[in-house]
Amino acid sequence: MSACAQREIGAVFQLARARAGVGPAQLARRTGLSTSRVTEIMTGGRTVSSMDVIERIADGLRIPGRMLGLADRPWEQATEPAAYRPAAVPETWEVLDMLSRTTASDAALSHLEAAVADAAFRYPSTAPAESVPTLQRQLVGVHEMLARPQSLGARRRGVRILAAVSGLLGLAHHDLGDRSRSDAHFHLGSVAASEGEADDLTAWLLTMQSIVEYTAGRRDTATVLLQQAAVHAGTAAPRRRAWVTANLARALAAGGDRAGALAALDQGAHHLDLADEPPGGLDFFTTPRLDGLAGETYAHLGEHDAAGSLLETAMSQRAATDVKGRAVLTLDLAEVRLAQGSLDAACALVHQALDVADGSVVQPIVLRARSVQDLLAPWAAERPVRELAARVRESRAQLVHA
Repeated sequence: MSACAQREIGAVFQLARARAGVGPAQLARRTGLSTSRVTEIMTGGRTVSSMDVIERIADGLRIPGRMLGLADRPWEQATEPAAYRPAAVPETWEVLDMLSRTTASDAALSHLEAAVADAAFRYPSTAPAESVPTLQRQLVGVHEMLARPQSLGARRRGVRILAAVSGLLGLAHHDLGDRSRSDAHFHLGSVAASEGEADDLTAWLLTMQSIVEYTAGRRDTATVLLQQAAVHAGTAAPRRRAWVTANLARALAAGGDRAGALAALDQGAHHLDLADEPPGGLDFFTTPRLDGLAGETYAHLGEHDAAGSLLETAMSQRAATDVKGRAVLTLDLAEVRLAQGSLDAACALVHQALDVADGSVVQPIVLRARSVQDLLAPWAAERPVRELAARVRESRAQLVHA
């Protein structure tokens, strides 16, 4: 690209936004620059001449060094395949452009698979409104590829990519409060996973959909989906099996099945202990996430001291960029503190959760905040509860839409 050759970084950033839907905030996270600085560069208010900054941009956006007049970057010289690698050269928009013009090659499919895995891994720390454009472009690219004659192997890989992208879009549209689109994408994903004969992917999709159902208060439906997911996950990697069974533990506890919930929780911890592959892509489940689900499980079972300790540990270890996850954990802890008899602490934690989510309020946070507010109904006349009710109403108005 001429913009790269001339080191016109503003044009490079604009191209990333136009062709891949990568906004200033996401560019800032990838390059280590501030969002305001990225915006200035994009609008021409600032140029980039520092070699250090150019190298960071090359590494963050996976632009080959030669395109920017640099030596090959370290990630270009890797000889051993990694268990997980972020979107590799060429970048997502280049891959999709290639897929739209030519028969899909093994290399093109590998890059697209890596790009989708990268989108999944970044999802918790990326606003859904930013994720949707990138995922939609990937969906279009796979659709165009599948519309052309392909080998059986290429078609199967394409269908599996389609299933993963559809699942991520289903979750993103749920986070944005659009249930009809969410349901449509999950349905597409389940059909694609079935055609791709991928039980492990079907387990992933069912679990993603169960999270949507659980968040929306349809916990019986979530339990059924997770029981189906557990069957399909029989041959999945340990990290994915741990994620499925830990979510099942939470759903069973919400339904009052103490024995089943604790057994599933133990099973989830066992599978996670067996996981020797690093977290990445679709398999992002880690010990802090297990602690969070365990905290919710114990809260449903009425063991509030254990729940509070686990939730505090999970919050302390959750990535600062995972705004949604930290906010939801804080709301879970608010409910525990209320159950322990501390009204002021509960109200303060709900405010804290909404502060964490400020500017990134999504549907799960609004639903969870309203759930805690409903539990506060007996104290509706108390000043902290009245103030909180106003804050929760404001959060609904801040719901981010794509």
